[in-house]
Amino acid sequence: MQRESGCRRVLVVMFIAMGVICLTAAPYVWNRYLSGLIPPPLPSFPPAPPYTPWPTPPVAAGFDFPLLPAASYGPLPNTRYGVHNPAFGDRSNCFRDAGGGGVPFSQLYHAGIDLFALDGAGQTAWGGATHDPVHAVADGVVIYTLDAGADGYIIIVEHRLAAGPALSEAEGSAVYSVYWHVSSVQVREGQPVARGQIIAVVYDQGFNSHLHWEMRAFRDGSNL
Repeated sequence: MQRESGCRRVLVVMFIAMGVICLTAAPYVWNRYLSGLIPPPLPSFPPAPPYTPWPTPPVAAGFDFPLLPAASYGPLPNTRYGVHNPAFGDRSNCFRDAGGGGVPFSQLYHAGIDLFALDGAGQTAWGGATHDPVHAVADGVVIYTLDAGADGYIIIVEHRLAAGPALSEAEGSAVYSVYWHVSSVQVREGQPVARGQIIAVVYDQGFNSHLHWEMRAFRDGSNL
């Protein structure tokens, strides 16, 4: 009898402990959901229209922000590294070193800005950007996509510029928007995209979920 009574007490204590754990964990799990660490559902994507590969993109009439609304995101700049000069010629092979040799994507220097979600107070909401839609910043054509493994995908879009006095011969007649740490890619190389079109979502990296975004003038390797 004493043994049975002891077993009952142990079971009661275990059930009480489990209840306390559940009550304690529930707010934590809810807060994780609110902060984006439990990824929200993916947005619905419109069907992609048929297209002719590698068209000449229209002139970009204007540029927007890649994450909308723009006020809900903020950059964490990182200017510690240089920028490789990209390739001339084949637009699907964008990265070259100074000697013309190919550069693996994993060895490219960090440039551009990292855009994180912001909370209502304007502070970084770590993980809050997970699965947020990524938009093409202007009309253009996709020239490069790459699966970078644990870092998500990279997408590069070429945007033609109207000729004018502000356009230098060294920069050529186009600029390039770069989107890194994305997933659920909705476009392919050679596909034209419109300003504001959803091309992917922010890749789930937990607390570190963010969009790496660049605008490049590839002719001289500089960022805009």
